Amino acid sequence: MKVNAYAAKEAGAKLEAFQYELPELDKEQVDIKVHYCGLCHSDLSMINNDWGNSTFPLVPGHEIVGEVIGLGSEVKGLKKGDKVGMGWYSASCLHCNQCMDGKQHLCATAEGTIVGRHGGFADHVRGHWSWVTKLPDGIDTVSYTHLRAHETLRYLV
Repeated sequence: MKVNAYAAKEAGAKLEAFQYELPELDKEQVDIKVHYCGLCHSDLSMINNDWGNSTFPLVPGHEIVGEVIGLGSEVKGLKKGDKVGMGWYSASCLHCNQCMDGKQHLCATAEGTIVGRHGGFADHVRGHWSWVTKLPDGIDTVSYTHLRAHETLRYLV
């Protein structure tokens, strides 16, 4: 799948149009059509490489609201068309002591949504089903994300 996104090409750069290709969907992954994506200070830290772990081009965005459009064969609890959210993490091993103890965010192999991979300033994003949260029916995502959109726009070209 071809993804249209906004990326910083180097540390501290403004975001500009960027395209990339997603590989075939893994059996436990979910493809999300991004409807909204907030902007967090962590996104700015990653764009500026403040923590020294950014890889460029960097597509920021880890406050994602969207719709499930693709499901791997072993995805649990989600279906196409579900309204979902995905945050800072997008995957973990699910079998280490931390994961088994309900502390998946402490997993040594946890994957940050924008660390070493592309985030939600794109038309599509991908994550492991366990990190994709189904949102309640009838939730008003538009009102909240309109406020966040004004913050986001000043970082785009």
